[in-house]
Amino acid sequence: MKSRLFWKIFLPFWILQTCIMLFLAYRVHASFGPDRPWWVQPERRAVPVLARYATWRYSTRGQDGLRELLHDIALEKRSAYWLFDDHMTELSGFWMPPDAKESVQRALRSEGIARGRNGTFIVEKLTNDKGRVFVFAGEFFAPPLLNQLPVSMLVAILFSSLLTSLLCAVLAQYLTRPILRLRDAAHAIARGNLEARAGLSGSTRRDEIADLVKDFDTMAGEIRDLVESNKRMLMGASHDLRSPISRIRVALSLASTAPEPERQELLDRIEVELLRLNGMIEQILTVARIESGQIKPVSSQISLNQVIGEAVEDARFEASQSNVEIVYDENWSELTMTGEENMLRSAFENVLRNAIFYSGDSGRVEISVAVADGLANISVRDNGPGVPEAALPKLFNPFYRVDDARNTSTGGTGLGLSIVSGAVKFHNGRVCAHNLQPHGLEILIELPVAATVESPAPRSPVVG
Repeated sequence: MKSRLFWKIFLPFWILQTCIMLFLAYRVHASFGPDRPWWVQPERRAVPVLARYATWRYSTRGQDGLRELLHDIALEKRSAYWLFDDHMTELSGFWMPPDAKESVQRALRSEGIARGRNGTFIVEKLTNDKGRVFVFAGEFFAPPLLNQLPVSMLVAILFSSLLTSLLCAVLAQYLTRPILRLRDAAHAIARGNLEARAGLSGSTRRDEIADLVKDFDTMAGEIRDLVESNKRMLMGASHDLRSPISRIRVALSLASTAPEPERQELLDRIEVELLRLNGMIEQILTVARIESGQIKPVSSQISLNQVIGEAVEDARFEASQSNVEIVYDENWSELTMTGEENMLRSAFENVLRNAIFYSGDSGRVEISVAVADGLANISVRDNGPGVPEAALPKLFNPFYRVDDARNTSTGGTGLGLSIVSGAVKFHNGRVCAHNLQPHGLEILIELPVAATVESPAPRSPVVG
Protein backbone atom coordinates (compact mmCIF):
# COMPACT_ATOMS: atom_id res chain seq x y z
CA MET A 1 0.00 0.00 0.00
CA LYS A 2 1.63 3.19 -1.19
CA SER A 3 0.19 5.44 1.55
CA ARG A 4 1.35 3.50 4.61
CA LEU A 5 4.29 5.77 5.30
CA PHE A 6 2.16 8.82 4.51
CA TRP A 7 -0.32 7.93 7.25
CA LYS A 8 2.43 7.02 9.69
CA ILE A 9 3.80 10.52 9.29
CA PHE A 10 0.50 12.38 8.91
CA LEU A 11 -1.50 10.93 11.82
CA PRO A 12 1.07 11.43 14.63
CA PHE A 13 1.68 15.01 13.53
CA TRP A 14 -2.03 15.75 13.27
CA ILE A 15 -2.90 14.14 16.62
CA LEU A 16 -0.05 15.99 18.31
CA GLN A 17 -1.13 19.33 16.85
CA THR A 18 -4.76 18.71 17.85
CA CYS A 19 -3.75 17.81 21.41
CA ILE A 20 -1.65 20.95 21.63
CA MET A 21 -4.55 23.11 20.49
CA LEU A 22 -6.97 21.47 22.93
CA PHE A 23 -4.47 21.94 25.73
CA LEU A 24 -4.10 25.60 24.81
CA ALA A 25 -7.89 25.94 24.76
CA TYR A 26 -8.05 24.40 28.23
CA ARG A 27 -5.39 26.78 29.48
CA VAL A 28 -7.33 29.72 28.07
CA HIS A 29 -10.43 28.36 29.76
CA ALA A 30 -8.60 28.16 33.07
CA SER A 31 -6.65 31.38 32.60
CA PHE A 32 -8.97 33.27 35.00
CA GLY A 33 -8.36 30.68 37.74
CA PRO A 34 -10.87 28.40 39.45
CA ASP A 35 -12.41 31.35 41.32
CA ARG A 36 -12.69 33.53 38.24
CA PRO A 37 -13.71 31.38 35.25
CA TRP A 38 -14.05 33.29 32.04
CA TRP A 39 -17.65 32.27 31.48
CA VAL A 40 -18.90 34.36 34.48
CA GLN A 41 -17.37 37.58 33.20
CA PRO A 42 -20.54 38.71 31.32
CA GLU A 43 -22.63 38.07 34.46
CA ARG A 44 -20.07 39.93 36.55
CA ARG A 45 -20.60 43.02 34.44
CA ALA A 46 -24.39 42.66 34.70
CA VAL A 47 -24.55 42.15 38.50
CA PRO A 48 -24.19 45.88 39.47
CA VAL A 49 -27.12 46.80 37.21
CA LEU A 50 -29.24 43.94 38.58
CA ALA A 51 -28.30 44.93 42.14
CA ARG A 52 -29.59 48.49 41.75
CA TYR A 53 -32.79 47.26 40.11
CA ALA A 54 -33.36 44.62 42.82
CA THR A 55 -32.96 47.14 45.66
CA TRP A 56 -35.32 49.56 43.93
CA ARG A 57 -37.84 46.76 43.40
CA TYR A 58 -37.62 45.75 47.04
CA SER A 59 -37.96 49.33 48.21
CA THR A 60 -41.01 49.99 46.04
CA ARG A 61 -42.83 46.65 45.95
CA GLY A 62 -41.51 44.77 48.91
CA GLN A 63 -40.68 41.06 49.15
CA ASP A 64 -43.22 39.95 46.56
CA GLY A 65 -41.85 42.31 43.96
CA LEU A 66 -38.30 41.22 44.75
CA ARG A 67 -39.23 37.50 44.51
CA GLU A 68 -40.90 38.08 41.16
CA LEU A 69 -37.82 39.89 39.82
CA LEU A 70 -35.30 37.32 41.04
CA HIS A 71 -37.45 34.51 39.69
CA ASP A 72 -37.59 36.15 36.27
CA ILE A 73 -33.87 36.84 35.91
CA ALA A 74 -32.71 33.45 37.24
CA LEU A 75 -31.97 30.69 34.72
CA GLU A 76 -32.65 27.07 35.59
CA LYS A 77 -29.43 25.20 36.35
CA ARG A 78 -27.43 28.26 35.36
CA SER A 79 -27.97 31.03 37.93
CA ALA A 80 -29.76 32.05 41.15
CA TYR A 81 -30.01 35.45 42.90
CA TRP A 82 -30.55 36.77 46.46
CA LEU A 83 -30.68 40.13 48.22
CA PHE A 84 -29.27 40.62 51.74
CA ASP A 85 -29.51 43.50 54.16
CA ASP A 86 -26.62 44.86 56.18
CA HIS A 87 -27.13 42.07 58.78
CA MET A 88 -26.81 39.41 56.05
CA THR A 89 -30.47 38.51 56.26
CA GLU A 90 -31.85 37.24 52.97
CA LEU A 91 -34.85 39.39 51.95
CA SER A 92 -36.50 37.39 49.11
CA GLY A 93 -37.18 34.25 51.08
CA PHE A 94 -35.83 31.95 48.35
CA TRP A 95 -33.99 28.80 49.36
CA MET A 96 -30.20 29.14 49.65
CA PRO A 97 -27.45 26.51 49.68
CA PRO A 98 -25.90 25.91 53.11
CA ASP A 99 -22.65 27.57 52.06
CA ALA A 100 -24.28 30.59 50.41
CA LYS A 101 -23.77 33.15 53.20
CA GLU A 102 -20.20 32.04 53.79
CA SER A 103 -19.43 32.26 50.07
CA VAL A 104 -21.05 35.73 49.86
CA GLN A 105 -18.94 36.97 52.77
CA ARG A 106 -15.80 35.58 51.13
CA ALA A 107 -16.74 37.30 47.89
CA LEU A 108 -17.13 40.61 49.75
CA ARG A 109 -13.57 40.17 51.01
CA SER A 110 -12.13 39.19 47.57
CA GLU A 111 -13.19 41.75 44.99
CA GLY A 112 -16.78 40.58 44.77
CA ILE A 113 -16.25 37.01 43.52
CA ALA A 114 -15.71 33.67 45.25
CA ARG A 115 -15.94 30.01 44.46
CA GLY A 116 -18.76 28.15 46.19
CA ARG A 117 -19.39 24.44 46.66
CA ASN A 118 -21.34 24.11 43.41
CA GLY A 119 -20.96 27.41 41.57
CA THR A 120 -19.31 30.80 41.56
CA PHE A 121 -20.75 33.66 43.64
CA ILE A 122 -20.64 37.26 42.44
CA VAL A 123 -21.79 39.97 44.89
CA GLU A 124 -22.37 43.71 44.76
CA LYS A 125 -22.62 45.88 47.88
CA LEU A 126 -24.56 49.15 47.54
CA THR A 127 -26.45 51.82 49.50
CA ASN A 128 -29.83 53.19 48.47
CA ASP A 129 -31.11 56.76 48.67
CA LYS A 130 -32.19 56.34 52.30
CA GLY A 131 -28.73 55.20 53.36
CA ARG A 132 -29.69 51.55 53.77
CA VAL A 133 -26.99 49.00 52.88
CA PHE A 134 -27.81 45.98 50.71
CA VAL A 135 -25.79 43.08 49.33
CA PHE A 136 -26.91 41.58 46.04
CA ALA A 137 -25.55 38.07 45.29
CA GLY A 138 -25.76 35.74 42.38
CA GLU A 139 -24.57 32.11 42.08
CA PHE A 140 -23.59 30.98 38.60
CA PHE A 141 -23.08 27.40 37.49
CA ALA A 142 -20.73 26.17 34.78
CA PRO A 143 -22.46 25.73 31.43
CA PRO A 144 -22.21 22.46 29.41
CA LEU A 145 -18.78 21.66 27.99
CA LEU A 146 -19.38 23.01 24.48
CA ASN A 147 -21.00 26.13 25.89
CA GLN A 148 -18.04 26.67 28.19
CA LEU A 149 -15.94 27.64 25.18
CA PRO A 150 -16.74 30.91 23.44
CA VAL A 151 -17.73 30.79 19.80
CA SER A 152 -14.56 32.64 18.77
CA MET A 153 -12.46 30.00 20.49
CA LEU A 154 -14.37 27.16 18.83
CA VAL A 155 -13.89 28.82 15.43
CA ALA A 156 -10.18 29.29 16.15
CA ILE A 157 -9.81 25.63 17.15
CA LEU A 158 -11.67 24.46 14.04
CA PHE A 159 -9.64 26.71 11.74
CA SER A 160 -6.37 25.67 13.43
CA SER A 161 -7.34 22.01 13.10
CA LEU A 162 -8.02 22.38 9.39
CA LEU A 163 -4.81 24.36 8.88
CA THR A 164 -2.67 21.85 10.78
CA SER A 165 -4.32 19.01 8.87
CA LEU A 166 -3.35 20.68 5.60
CA LEU A 167 0.17 21.39 6.80
CA CYS A 168 0.61 17.83 8.09
CA ALA A 169 -0.63 16.44 4.78
CA VAL A 170 1.77 18.65 2.83
CA LEU A 171 4.65 17.72 5.15
CA ALA A 172 3.88 14.01 4.92
CA GLN A 173 3.65 14.23 1.14
CA TYR A 174 6.91 16.21 1.03
CA LEU A 175 8.70 13.55 3.08
CA THR A 176 7.22 10.45 1.44
CA ARG A 177 7.27 11.45 -2.24
CA PRO A 178 11.04 10.99 -2.79
CA ILE A 179 10.96 7.75 -0.79
CA LEU A 180 8.21 6.40 -3.03
CA ARG A 181 10.26 7.44 -6.07
CA LEU A 182 13.22 5.59 -4.57
CA ARG A 183 11.11 2.45 -4.23
CA ASP A 184 9.76 2.72 -7.78
CA ALA A 185 13.26 3.29 -9.17
CA ALA A 186 14.62 0.33 -7.18
CA HIS A 187 11.85 -1.90 -8.57
CA ALA A 188 12.54 -0.69 -12.11
CA ILE A 189 16.27 -1.41 -11.74
CA ALA A 190 15.47 -4.84 -10.31
CA ARG A 191 13.40 -5.53 -13.45
CA GLY A 192 16.38 -4.64 -15.64
CA ASN A 193 15.76 -0.97 -16.43
CA LEU A 194 19.19 0.38 -15.53
CA GLU A 195 18.25 3.88 -16.75
CA ALA A 196 15.65 4.35 -13.98
CA ARG A 197 16.38 7.22 -11.59
CA ALA A 198 14.67 8.49 -8.46
CA GLY A 199 15.60 12.17 -8.75
CA LEU A 200 13.62 14.86 -10.52
CA SER A 201 15.36 17.13 -12.97
CA GLY A 202 15.43 20.76 -11.85
CA SER A 203 14.66 19.92 -8.21
CA THR A 204 15.93 22.51 -5.72
CA ARG A 205 15.40 20.37 -2.65
CA ARG A 206 18.36 20.48 -0.25
CA ASP A 207 18.11 18.04 2.66
CA GLU A 208 19.17 14.57 3.76
CA ILE A 209 16.45 12.84 1.72
CA ALA A 210 17.55 14.76 -1.38
CA ASP A 211 21.13 13.64 -0.69
CA LEU A 212 19.88 10.06 -0.37
CA VAL A 213 18.10 10.32 -3.73
CA LYS A 214 21.23 11.74 -5.36
CA ASP A 215 23.39 9.00 -3.85
CA PHE A 216 20.89 6.39 -5.06
CA ASP A 217 21.00 7.82 -8.59
CA THR A 218 24.79 7.85 -8.45
CA MET A 219 24.77 4.24 -7.31
CA ALA A 220 22.33 3.34 -10.11
CA GLY A 221 24.66 4.98 -12.61
CA GLU A 222 27.63 3.06 -11.22
CA ILE A 223 25.67 -0.19 -11.44
CA ARG A 224 24.70 0.58 -15.03
CA ASP A 225 28.32 1.38 -15.93
CA LEU A 226 29.50 -1.79 -14.19
CA VAL A 227 26.96 -3.97 -16.01
CA GLU A 228 27.78 -2.34 -19.33
CA SER A 229 31.48 -2.73 -18.61
CA ASN A 230 30.97 -6.41 -17.87
CA LYS A 231 28.98 -6.78 -21.09
CA ARG A 232 31.72 -5.05 -23.06
CA MET A 233 34.33 -7.20 -21.38
CA LEU A 234 32.39 -10.37 -22.17
CA MET A 235 31.87 -9.34 -25.80
CA GLY A 236 35.45 -8.16 -26.13
CA ALA A 237 36.87 -11.26 -24.54
CA SER A 238 34.73 -13.54 -26.69
CA HIS A 239 35.77 -11.63 -29.83
CA ASP A 240 39.48 -11.43 -29.04
CA LEU A 241 39.71 -15.00 -27.76
CA ARG A 242 37.84 -16.36 -30.74
CA SER A 243 40.36 -14.97 -33.26
CA PRO A 244 43.51 -16.78 -32.03
CA ILE A 245 41.53 -19.92 -31.31
CA SER A 246 40.20 -19.89 -34.88
CA ARG A 247 43.71 -19.43 -36.24
CA ILE A 248 44.97 -22.30 -34.07
CA ARG A 249 42.18 -24.55 -35.37
CA VAL A 250 43.04 -23.66 -38.97
CA ALA A 251 46.74 -24.23 -38.34
CA LEU A 252 46.05 -27.62 -36.72
CA SER A 253 43.83 -28.63 -39.61
CA LEU A 254 46.51 -27.69 -42.13
CA ALA A 255 49.32 -29.23 -40.06
CA SER A 256 47.65 -32.65 -40.12
CA THR A 257 48.08 -32.91 -43.92
CA ALA A 258 51.01 -30.55 -44.62
CA PRO A 259 54.52 -31.83 -45.46
CA GLU A 260 57.22 -31.63 -42.78
CA PRO A 261 58.70 -28.14 -43.58
CA GLU A 262 55.27 -26.50 -43.72
CA ARG A 263 54.13 -28.46 -40.66
CA GLN A 264 56.93 -26.98 -38.56
CA GLU A 265 56.01 -23.49 -39.73
CA LEU A 266 52.37 -24.11 -38.78
CA LEU A 267 53.40 -25.43 -35.35
CA ASP A 268 55.46 -22.29 -34.81
CA ARG A 269 52.40 -20.23 -35.73
CA ILE A 270 50.33 -22.25 -33.25
CA GLU A 271 52.93 -21.53 -30.55
CA VAL A 272 52.78 -17.79 -31.29
CA GLU A 273 48.99 -17.81 -31.12
CA LEU A 274 49.07 -19.75 -27.84
CA LEU A 275 51.47 -17.24 -26.33
CA ARG A 276 49.25 -14.41 -27.52
CA LEU A 277 46.20 -16.20 -26.09
CA ASN A 278 47.98 -16.75 -22.76
CA GLY A 279 48.96 -13.06 -22.57
CA MET A 280 45.43 -12.00 -23.34
CA ILE A 281 44.04 -14.24 -20.60
CA GLU A 282 46.58 -12.85 -18.15
CA GLN A 283 45.47 -9.31 -18.98
CA ILE A 284 41.79 -10.22 -18.56
CA LEU A 285 42.52 -11.82 -15.19
CA THR A 286 44.54 -8.80 -14.12
CA VAL A 287 41.68 -6.43 -14.95
CA ALA A 288 39.18 -8.72 -13.18
CA ARG A 289 41.36 -8.93 -10.05
CA ILE A 290 41.81 -5.17 -9.91
CA GLU A 291 38.10 -4.40 -10.41
CA SER A 292 36.98 -7.03 -7.89
CA GLY A 293 39.53 -5.92 -5.27
CA GLN A 294 41.15 -9.34 -5.05
CA ILE A 295 44.60 -7.76 -5.17
CA LYS A 296 45.42 -6.73 -1.64
CA PRO A 297 47.60 -3.70 -0.84
CA VAL A 298 51.25 -4.49 -0.27
CA SER A 299 52.98 -2.35 2.34
CA SER A 300 56.39 -2.09 0.75
CA GLN A 301 58.44 0.95 -0.10
CA ILE A 302 59.01 1.49 -3.82
CA SER A 303 61.45 3.81 -5.51
CA LEU A 304 59.26 5.56 -8.08
CA ASN A 305 62.38 6.74 -9.92
CA GLN A 306 63.56 3.17 -10.34
CA VAL A 307 60.18 1.85 -11.51
CA ILE A 308 59.77 4.59 -14.11
CA GLY A 309 63.42 4.34 -15.16
CA GLU A 310 63.19 0.59 -15.77
CA ALA A 311 59.96 1.02 -17.73
CA VAL A 312 61.64 3.70 -19.87
CA GLU A 313 64.66 1.49 -20.56
CA ASP A 314 62.40 -1.36 -21.69
CA ALA A 315 60.45 1.09 -23.86
CA ARG A 316 63.67 2.30 -25.50
CA PHE A 317 64.49 -1.26 -26.46
CA GLU A 318 61.06 -1.72 -28.08
CA ALA A 319 61.19 1.73 -29.71
CA SER A 320 64.51 1.01 -31.40
CA GLN A 321 62.74 -1.36 -33.79
CA SER A 322 60.51 1.45 -35.13
CA ASN A 323 63.10 4.22 -34.76
CA VAL A 324 60.97 6.07 -32.19
CA GLU A 325 62.81 8.66 -30.09
CA ILE A 326 62.29 8.40 -26.32
CA VAL A 327 62.94 11.61 -24.36
CA TYR A 328 63.00 11.20 -20.60
CA ASP A 329 63.69 14.12 -18.26
CA GLU A 330 65.35 12.57 -15.20
CA ASN A 331 65.75 15.89 -13.42
CA TRP A 332 63.31 15.30 -10.56
CA SER A 333 63.54 14.39 -6.88
CA GLU A 334 64.09 10.88 -5.63
CA LEU A 335 60.65 9.64 -4.56
CA THR A 336 59.41 6.66 -2.61
CA MET A 337 55.87 5.43 -2.16
CA THR A 338 53.98 2.48 -0.76
CA GLY A 339 52.57 0.11 -3.35
CA GLU A 340 52.93 -2.91 -5.61
CA GLU A 341 56.03 -2.57 -7.79
CA ASN A 342 55.10 -5.03 -10.53
CA MET A 343 51.66 -3.49 -10.95
CA LEU A 344 53.08 0.02 -11.28
CA ARG A 345 55.78 -1.12 -13.72
CA SER A 346 53.12 -2.86 -15.84
CA ALA A 347 51.05 0.34 -15.87
CA PHE A 348 53.95 2.49 -17.09
CA GLU A 349 54.93 -0.14 -19.66
CA ASN A 350 51.42 -0.20 -21.09
CA VAL A 351 51.30 3.61 -21.37
CA LEU A 352 54.74 3.74 -23.03
CA ARG A 353 54.02 0.84 -25.37
CA ASN A 354 50.77 2.51 -26.46
CA ALA A 355 52.57 5.83 -27.05
CA ILE A 356 55.35 4.15 -29.07
CA PHE A 357 52.89 2.33 -31.29
CA TYR A 358 50.80 5.40 -32.13
CA SER A 359 53.83 7.62 -32.65
CA GLY A 360 54.60 5.62 -35.78
CA ASP A 361 57.98 5.24 -37.46
CA SER A 362 60.50 7.92 -36.50
CA GLY A 363 58.06 9.27 -33.91
CA ARG A 364 58.79 10.88 -30.56
CA VAL A 365 57.66 10.05 -27.01
CA GLU A 366 58.33 12.44 -24.12
CA ILE A 367 58.25 11.42 -20.44
CA SER A 368 58.45 14.00 -17.66
CA VAL A 369 57.79 14.01 -13.91
CA ALA A 370 56.85 16.98 -11.72
CA VAL A 371 56.46 16.92 -7.94
CA ALA A 372 54.09 19.22 -6.04
CA ASP A 373 52.14 18.97 -2.76
CA GLY A 374 53.13 15.36 -2.13
CA LEU A 375 52.02 14.23 -5.59
CA ALA A 376 54.08 12.96 -8.50
CA ASN A 377 52.62 14.02 -11.85
CA ILE A 378 53.90 11.76 -14.65
CA SER A 379 53.31 12.93 -18.21
CA VAL A 380 53.71 10.68 -21.29
CA ARG A 381 53.31 12.47 -24.64
CA ASP A 382 53.39 11.11 -28.16
CA ASN A 383 53.15 12.82 -31.54
CA GLY A 384 50.61 10.42 -33.00
CA PRO A 385 47.22 11.34 -34.48
CA GLY A 386 45.46 11.54 -31.09
CA VAL A 387 41.93 10.30 -30.55
CA PRO A 388 38.46 11.85 -31.06
CA GLU A 389 37.40 14.03 -28.11
CA ALA A 390 34.33 11.87 -27.53
CA ALA A 391 36.55 8.82 -27.08
CA LEU A 392 38.79 10.32 -24.37
CA PRO A 393 36.56 9.36 -21.38
CA LYS A 394 36.29 5.78 -22.72
CA LEU A 395 39.99 5.10 -23.31
CA PHE A 396 40.40 3.42 -19.93
CA ASN A 397 37.36 1.10 -20.30
CA PRO A 398 38.13 -2.61 -20.74
CA PHE A 399 38.23 -3.76 -24.41
CA TYR A 400 37.58 -0.24 -25.69
CA ARG A 401 39.19 0.65 -29.01
CA VAL A 402 38.82 3.83 -31.00
CA ASP A 403 38.56 1.64 -34.13
CA ASP A 404 34.91 0.60 -34.27
CA ALA A 405 35.76 -2.26 -36.61
CA ARG A 406 37.91 -3.80 -33.83
CA ASN A 407 40.49 -5.12 -36.25
CA THR A 408 43.48 -6.82 -34.76
CA SER A 409 46.09 -5.18 -36.91
CA THR A 410 47.42 -3.38 -33.84
CA GLY A 411 47.91 -6.62 -31.99
CA GLY A 412 46.22 -5.10 -28.96
CA THR A 413 43.29 -6.29 -26.89
CA GLY A 414 41.96 -2.98 -25.57
CA LEU A 415 42.99 -3.92 -22.03
CA GLY A 416 46.27 -2.02 -21.68
CA LEU A 417 44.89 1.36 -20.58
CA SER A 418 42.25 -0.40 -18.45
CA ILE A 419 45.10 -2.06 -16.53
CA VAL A 420 46.76 1.34 -16.22
CA SER A 421 43.60 2.88 -14.77
CA GLY A 422 43.09 0.01 -12.31
CA ALA A 423 46.72 0.10 -11.16
CA VAL A 424 46.70 3.86 -10.63
CA LYS A 425 43.42 3.79 -8.70
CA PHE A 426 44.79 0.88 -6.67
CA HIS A 427 47.55 3.26 -5.51
CA ASN A 428 45.04 6.07 -4.72
CA GLY A 429 46.06 8.01 -7.82
CA ARG A 430 44.34 9.45 -10.88
CA VAL A 431 44.87 9.05 -14.61
CA CYS A 432 43.44 11.01 -17.54
CA ALA A 433 44.14 11.68 -21.21
CA HIS A 434 43.81 14.68 -23.48
CA ASN A 435 44.77 15.58 -27.02
CA LEU A 436 47.71 17.81 -27.86
CA GLN A 437 47.92 20.48 -30.52
CA PRO A 438 48.45 20.18 -33.43
CA HIS A 439 48.42 16.41 -32.86
CA GLY A 440 49.38 13.84 -30.30
CA LEU A 441 48.06 12.39 -27.05
CA GLU A 442 49.13 12.99 -23.45
CA ILE A 443 48.51 10.55 -20.61
CA LEU A 444 48.75 12.16 -17.15
CA ILE A 445 49.25 9.97 -14.09
CA GLU A 446 49.06 11.44 -10.58
CA LEU A 447 50.39 9.36 -7.68
CA PRO A 448 50.77 10.20 -3.99
CA VAL A 449 54.36 9.88 -2.79
CA ALA A 450 55.47 8.94 0.70
CA ALA A 451 58.84 10.72 0.85
CA THR A 452 60.91 13.19 -1.10
CA VAL A 453 64.70 13.28 -1.12
CA GLU A 454 66.62 16.06 -2.81
CA SER A 455 68.00 14.89 -6.12
CA PRO A 456 71.60 15.32 -7.22
CA ALA A 457 72.73 18.06 -9.57
CA PRO A 458 70.39 18.63 -12.55
CA ARG A 459 71.02 16.58 -15.67
CA SER A 460 69.98 17.12 -19.23
CA PRO A 461 67.13 15.05 -20.67
CA VAL A 462 68.23 11.65 -21.93
CA VAL A 463 67.32 10.99 -25.54
CA GLY A 464 67.25 7.47 -26.85
